[in-house]
Amino acid sequence: MPTYKTVYKCRECGATSYQQVIERAASGALKPTGQYKCTGCRNVFASLRAWWEPRRQVDFQSSKLSPLEISSQ
Repeated sequence: MPTYKTVYKCRECGATSYQQVIERAASGALKPTGQYKCTGCRNVFASLRAWWEPRRQVDFQSSKLSPLEISSQ
């Protein structure tokens, strides 16, 4: 059986499928909320892009002071 690779997978757990989040309206009808739930970790995402797109790395800037200079302040 062939195995397929995809870039479209949950950024949290790696699952390759999702479901639309459905809620019951006041009228009793079931309606999609516009959100998506991972079938693996069950996290809810605001969009499909949020489901698969890796989180951005936070850019840290190193201090210009040495550890000894910081502790003496």
